[in-house]
Amino acid sequence: MENAIAIVGMDCRFPGANSVSEYWKLLKNGGCPIESSIDESDDPNFVNRSFRLDGIEEFDAEFFNINKKDAKFMDPQQRLFLESAWKAVEDAGYNIDRIEGRTGVFAGCGISTYLMCNIIPDMIRKGEDVNKIISKIIHGNSTDYLSSRVSYNMNFSGPSMTVQTACSSALTAVHLACRSLLMYECDMAVCGGTAVNSNQGRGYKYVKGEIFSKTGLCSPFSANADGTVFSGGIGTLVLKRYEDAVEDDDYIYAVIRGSAINNDGSDKMSYSAPSEEGQFNVIVDALSFADVEPDTISYIETHGTGTDIGDQIEIAALKKVFGNNERPVKIGSVKGNIGHAIAASGIAGLIKAVLMVNKGYICPSIHCENENEELGLSSGPLRVAKKYEKLSSENGDPLRVGISSFGMGGSNAHIVIESYENKITAPSEDRTALKMLRLSAKNEKSLEAMKKKLYEYLLTHDVDDNVLTYVYNTARKEQPCRCMIFYFDRNELMFRLSHNAEYKEDSRFSAMSNYSRIAEMANDCGITETDTFRMCMEIKKMWESGETIPPIESDHEGKIHKQPLPGYEFDHSSFWIENENISEDGSDADISEDMDDPERFLNQLWKNYLEADESDLDKNFFELGGNSISAYQMLADIYDNLGVELDISDMIESPTLEDVNRMILDLMRVRV
Repeated sequence: MENAIAIVGMDCRFPGANSVSEYWKLLKNGGCPIESSIDESDDPNFVNRSFRLDGIEEFDAEFFNINKKDAKFMDPQQRLFLESAWKAVEDAGYNIDRIEGRTGVFAGCGISTYLMCNIIPDMIRKGEDVNKIISKIIHGNSTDYLSSRVSYNMNFSGPSMTVQTACSSALTAVHLACRSLLMYECDMAVCGGTAVNSNQGRGYKYVKGEIFSKTGLCSPFSANADGTVFSGGIGTLVLKRYEDAVEDDDYIYAVIRGSAINNDGSDKMSYSAPSEEGQFNVIVDALSFADVEPDTISYIETHGTGTDIGDQIEIAALKKVFGNNERPVKIGSVKGNIGHAIAASGIAGLIKAVLMVNKGYICPSIHCENENEELGLSSGPLRVAKKYEKLSSENGDPLRVGISSFGMGGSNAHIVIESYENKITAPSEDRTALKMLRLSAKNEKSLEAMKKKLYEYLLTHDVDDNVLTYVYNTARKEQPCRCMIFYFDRNELMFRLSHNAEYKEDSRFSAMSNYSRIAEMANDCGITETDTFRMCMEIKKMWESGETIPPIESDHEGKIHKQPLPGYEFDHSSFWIENENISEDGSDADISEDMDDPERFLNQLWKNYLEADESDLDKNFFELGGNSISAYQMLADIYDNLGVELDISDMIESPTLEDVNRMILDLMRVRV
């Protein structure tokens, strides 16, 4: 297929759903996790409804080697998108250390409410000198650095671009990722969007004529539609050129056949108003690029904000494109379920559509029991999807769906996707062959969580051992905390995942059918032991102690087709600057009080910049998440307060905090 792009990995977090599987469950059941707001008002126009994202204050800073101070000043949009990108790449079955070619990053993002509502008010209350932490604020909260942070932390060398086209940002980012792949600027692309309101959970004031809903519900195409409710979310895709994905036996969730972007220009009622012509043109352009006819489209995931003018103009544009279709075209909007996710709204709709073509079912568009008669949907092919039902096509065509996202200001995006029939490696179990499964994490807590997650997954999913061992032994980055599991059958694997029991000598080890493979591995590792059981235990000991060893070669005939399997389990801690009360942990204490005690001053300096404590003094500055920006700031602080001038090379040569302290104190004594 010319210009086709494969979606090979996904991750998301939206209100009421912290994973792709939870998101699908919410959508298919017609869920809407809107809550009562945490604030109240006597104002009759106050609407006490809100959507919430789980865990926006949490982050695994240690995993990404980001120090506590930087993590606390980092916008949750950056933190959560970084974790989501990692999950999506693992979902695609790739180890970042072994990706061939260049990987690009394209991400949509909104303004940092964390900066406005948390960081700045906290600094004002404390009377802090902004000049001392300005670089942390800029790099942690400017949208410019969203994509490049992912590229840096995951060592991606392709194009890295943050996209801002208001509500269409995420879908525009996907479009740009597709074009970059087709232009061979990159060989894999991570793309999507993030929108996190740090002030979430609060209600809002309804103002007549504005976009906000008076009833506190987003009801696209309904007679009761009166506006939208803003929310947030994170969604990430991994893309590859279609032919490459097929060649590499990737699992393909769906195929992007074509996409287009444009702008309304000024030929409309006002700057913030939508344009029928602009929307019509972007849909036609996407269909043309995809080289598919309108009558092959079965469903449109609309922008669907539930506003009077927005719904009318969008339906009018859709009628111009699909009005001559002989069979029905179902329409719906995810905003009824999770609200308007702003910069992430396009990726919310796209992931919904991808899951629909992947599973072959339409999800209901909720809060539309009574359609708006002025939209004229009673005649013509457009029909609001009101129930969970089979998604169908004609003449053996793939299931084909369109997705729209329109940004205030007129930046429009549309994508056309279709279904793909994946080849699944049929489960087969050879009880005489010894299998080896390798799991690793940054710490024991994450490792145990990964074992539990995989155990729970295998309770309901029958995965071939060749797929299982391929993904976990080669498609996961090796971490320092490790667990190697030897097993002969699925029952034994499940036992090992749920129990930390010692291995005992077993006659099956000496009778294994793939002894030559194990012996070859042992020989490559320099193991001279000839007893099969002890040989395996030596291999296990070596790898778990940090040695690099090759995986067992499979005797499987034919190709191993990848499948999405549970990935890394992050060990989260809270990194949050409260937007109401000044923290009392003393982490930002005034270091000038320690001027009479240089050693105490230095220890407080480490704490202020890295949030390091006494137990960290023997640790490497850079392993604690220190970077060149922090280093230059600290050296300037040391010079200003102690009169000792150091170069950053001094910190590189003597990187532990204890070494730097000793070096500074020695220089001070010499000066005296």
